[in-house]
Amino acid sequence: MPFDAFVLHCVAGELEEKLIPVRAKISKISQPDPNELLIHFRSENKNYILLLSVNAARARIHLTSRHFQSPPAPPSFCMLLRKHLTGASILSFEQVPLERVLKIHFRAINMRGQETQKTLVAELMERRSNLILLDEPAADGKQSILGAIKAVPPFMNRFRTILPHHTYVPPPSQDKAHPLAMDYNFFAMEAAREQGKPTTEFLLEKLRGISPFLAREITARAGINLLSAEAWPKLWQAVQELLLLYTEKKWEPTLLCNSKGEPLDFAPFLPKQAGGAFLRQFSSMSELLDEFYLYREKSEAKKNLQQMIIRQVNHYITKARKKENTQLAELESAGKGEYYRLCGELLKLNLHAVSEKVSTVYLPNLYSKEAETVKITLEPYLSPSENVQRYFKKYRKAASATKKISASLTATREEINYLESILYSAEKCDWQELQEIRLELEDGEYLPRLAKSPLQGNNPAAKPHKFIAAGGEEILVGRNNRQNELLLRHADPADLWFHAKEMPGAHVILKGRKAGKEGIEAAAMLAAIHSRGARSANVPVDYTQVMNIHRIPGAKPGMVTYTGQRTIFITPDHEKLNELLKR
Repeated sequence: MPFDAFVLHCVAGELEEKLIPVRAKISKISQPDPNELLIHFRSENKNYILLLSVNAARARIHLTSRHFQSPPAPPSFCMLLRKHLTGASILSFEQVPLERVLKIHFRAINMRGQETQKTLVAELMERRSNLILLDEPAADGKQSILGAIKAVPPFMNRFRTILPHHTYVPPPSQDKAHPLAMDYNFFAMEAAREQGKPTTEFLLEKLRGISPFLAREITARAGINLLSAEAWPKLWQAVQELLLLYTEKKWEPTLLCNSKGEPLDFAPFLPKQAGGAFLRQFSSMSELLDEFYLYREKSEAKKNLQQMIIRQVNHYITKARKKENTQLAELESAGKGEYYRLCGELLKLNLHAVSEKVSTVYLPNLYSKEAETVKITLEPYLSPSENVQRYFKKYRKAASATKKISASLTATREEINYLESILYSAEKCDWQELQEIRLELEDGEYLPRLAKSPLQGNNPAAKPHKFIAAGGEEILVGRNNRQNELLLRHADPADLWFHAKEMPGAHVILKGRKAGKEGIEAAAMLAAIHSRGARSANVPVDYTQVMNIHRIPGAKPGMVTYTGQRTIFITPDHEKLNELLKR
C-alpha cells in the first residue's frame, strides 16, 4: 500500500496522542540523507524521533526507533530548521482532508526572545514530495516560505514556486469528488454513467484520496468487479465502511507478510484483500512503518550490493579467463622444449657429419624406432658445437618457462574456481551473508574498502546453517567461503565433509563418527541443493572424512584439496530432503 491519505491520517492521529499531551520539545534536528529529516523530541519522561522522508520511493512520516548516521556537515535546510525550531513545541497536526499533506504547527521562540509560530509542511507525493518551512501567518492568513528541502524555481513550476520569501501555495487539489461531502444520489448518478466499467477504475477516477490499494479494498469488501445498478448500494456501503474508519480513527495497523514472514504490504486497517498473505497486527502504525521500510531499504540495499558484487566478480572472472587463455598459448609455445633437446642431442651425436656455415641439416632420429629424418635449423655464423649449445640453452629456457607457466596457470584456475564459488554464494545468500562476502572481496582487493553501511549494524558474523537428520545427526552447511573456513576449523577429524563435485557449492559437514545411510544421504542432498547443480539430475557429490581435507597454502578462503573420497549421485529434491530431516 502506498503511504496514502488514510495512512497519513492514522499516523497524524498517533503523533497527536503521543507528542502533544507530553508537551514534547525539539531537542535536536538532523538530516542523515538529502531526502530524510529527523526531529528529536524530548519530554520529561521520554524521547521521541520523528522521521520525515521525501524519497520518491519511500515518502512518509512516522516515529522511529532506528539509528541513523548524520553527515559531518549538516545541509543548509537542516541548519535552517535548527535556527527556527530548536526548542519549539508542537501546537497541532493538520492534515489537508484526504490529501497527502500534513502541516505541523510549532510554537517557537525567535532570536529576540519573542514567541512566534512556524509551520513545517510535509507534502508526501512520490517524486513531488517536499518539506517546506513557513513563517508565521500574516494578517491575511498567508504564509511566507523560509526554505524547503527541495527548491522549486519558477522555470520548473511557474504556478507554484517554492523558494524563500515566496508565498506558500498548497498543491492543487485533485479534480475529483470529495467522498466525505458526497451523498448516495450523487454517487449513484456518477456510477450510472459508467455501467460495465471495472469498479477499481471507477473509484480511482472519481473519488479523491483513493489509492489503488484502497480501490481494491473497496472492491473486495463490496464483492463486485464491474459497475451495475445492482452493485451501486454494495459499493456505496463499502466506501462508507472505509470512510468510517477515517473519520472515527478506528485503526488496526496490519502488516501483510509472505510465508517466510517477509513484509509484502501494509494497511491501517484489517484488509479483506489479503489473499494468501499472513497478517501481523501492530499497536502502532509508526512501529509497523518502521519495520516495513527497514525491510524494504535492506532489500534494496541487498539488491544493489548483490548486483555490484556479481558485476565485479564477473569482471574478474572474464579477466582471469583471458589470462588463462594467454597462459595456455604460452604453455603450448614452451612445450617445444623437448624438440629443442632432441635437436641438441642429434647434433651432438652427428657433429662430424655437420658442415660449417650451413643453415639446415637433416639427421636421422636415433631415439625413434622408425629413425625418421629430423630437419634441424642452424645459425650459419655459429659452429656446429655452438649450435648444439644454442639448442640446449633453448631447451633449458623452455623447461623453466613451462614450470613457471604451469604454476601460474594452476593459480589462475584456482582463482577462477574461487571467483565462481563467490558468484554462486552471492546469488543465493541473505543480507548478512552478503556483507561477509563483501568483506571477503575487500580483503582480497577485488573491491575497494567501503564505509560501513548504517543498515549493516553491529551484527555478529552469520553462522553456518544447521540441520538435524532423521537419525539425529547434526548437519552444518556453509553458505560462503568464510562460513566454510569456520566449518573446517571447528569440525572433528572423523566428521564427514561433503561437496558437489567439480562445481561451486556449499561445504557440508555431517557430525559424528558413526553416520547412518540416511544421514549421509541427507548431507549429500544438502550439498547438491546448495550447489550450482541444484536444478540438475544426478549431481555427483564427493564425501570424505575431515582429516582428508587440506587447505591449499596461500589460496583464497574456502579453497581445499581432498583425498579418500567416495562419490554419491543425488537428484536435488526438497520433498525428499524434508523426509531425510527431523521435523
